[in-house]
Amino acid sequence: MELKLKNLIMKIKNVACALLVKDGKLLLQDRKNISKYGEEWSFFGGGIEAGEDSKQALIREIKEELDFDISSWEISYLGEIVHYTDFGIEYHRFLYGIKIPENINIFDDKEGSGAYFFDLNEVLNLKFNTNIDAEIFQLKNNFL
Repeated sequence: MELKLKNLIMKIKNVACALLVKDGKLLLQDRKNISKYGEEWSFFGGGIEAGEDSKQALIREIKEELDFDISSWEISYLGEIVHYTDFGIEYHRFLYGIKIPENINIFDDKEGSGAYFFDLNEVLNLKFNTNIDAEIFQLKNNFL
């Protein structure tokens, strides 16, 4: 019997994810030119550093990626979703729903290849590094 060690040894990665919404559409990061795991699209956000909670990490990551200080925006915690990848990573995604204020119209993605809005139905057909159905379900049922 062959034992697959990759299933026993998992790297755990805690990430804060922003589900940024405006006019019913979701803002996503184009990652085609900076893909780490074959993904083409991603939520904005990133890894939680030592000493940070997930909301602090989210605020820092949005500042780094979009150059917005969202600390005064309404930020709604939507829950935690765990994903297991084929790359031996156990992702703990801490989801936050954020409605983009009406006066914000320019989105300058500092890390990816651009920021684009998508209808929720379109999002389900895009290539992410994990299945994102659970995130979209949380967004539809708990935020919109």
